[in-house]
Amino acid sequence: MIQFSNFDFFLKSVKDFTQEDLLEERLTLLKNGIDIDFSKDIFTNPHEVLFTILSDGSVKRVNLYIAEQIITTKEKFIPKYKYHIYQCQTLQEMFSHNRKYRYKINTRVDGTFFYRYISFYGDIYKEIENEKLKICKNCLKKYLEEKGIYQHHIPNEVVENFDLKKFHKEHKVLYEFDIKDFEFPQDAKLNIYTKNWKYVSKKIKQKRDWTCEECGFRPKNDDQKRFIHLHHINANKTDNQETNLKVLCIKCHANVDKYHNRIKNTKDYKKFIYLTSY
Repeated sequence: MIQFSNFDFFLKSVKDFTQEDLLEERLTLLKNGIDIDFSKDIFTNPHEVLFTILSDGSVKRVNLYIAEQIITTKEKFIPKYKYHIYQCQTLQEMFSHNRKYRYKINTRVDGTFFYRYISFYGDIYKEIENEKLKICKNCLKKYLEEKGIYQHHIPNEVVENFDLKKFHKEHKVLYEFDIKDFEFPQDAKLNIYTKNWKYVSKKIKQKRDWTCEECGFRPKNDDQKRFIHLHHINANKTDNQETNLKVLCIKCHANVDKYHNRIKNTKDYKKFIYLTSY
C-alpha cells in the first residue's frame, strides 16, 4: 500500500479538487510540465521507474527533465539536457548538489518536451513547444539491465533509437511504491533572477564591504568591483534571503561546484586571474 504522512489531508484535497482542476493539471503535465518544489511526492516502483499521483489520486508515469538551458548569443539552439525515466545516478547527483528545483515532470510519450533557451539573466531567447530530447544514458542503462542487457558503454545509436512510448507501454503494471524525496508544485515557474536582483545584489555587497567571504579578496577600486559576485547558496535564483546569499569573488564563485565552471570562460574571470597572479 502507498503510505502518506498525512492521509486525511490528502483525502480532503482530493474531494475539494474539481474536474476542471484535474483537466488543467493533466494538460499542464502534457504541455509545459510542472516544476518540482516542496509540496507533493514523486514515487518510484521497485525498479526505480518514476511515477506521480495526481490531485484526484490517480497514478501517472512521468518523465523528469530540465526545461531551461542557458546559452550565449553565439551558441546554436541545440538542447544539451536529457530526460529521465528512472531515479538514476545522474538525478541523485544533481539533487545532492541542490539542483532539484531545476527539474520539471511531464507525461509525454513522444520524446518531445517544452523547452526554453535563456540568457544568464533569464531573458528568453527561444521557446519551443516540442523540442526533441535524448534519454539520459544512466536511465537507458537501467532500462537495458531490466531486460538482462549489461553494457558499460552505450552506443549513440541505441540512445537515438530509444522508444519512450514503448517504454511507458511496458510499464503499465503498477508496483508497490516507495515514497522518495521527489516533489512538485501546482504552478510552474522559471528559475531566473528576480526583477530587483541588481538592487539586492548591490545592497548585500555594500553591506558586506565588497569582500569575498571565501578568500577575503576586496576590490582596490570601483572598476574591480565587477569581480565581486553574489552567490545563491541553495542554487535557487528566486530565493534572495540574506542567509541564502554569499559574497564571492569571481574565482571562488567559479569554483563553487562543476555547474559554475562556465564562469571560467568569461573575460572577467581571465582578467581577474591575471590581476591576482602578481
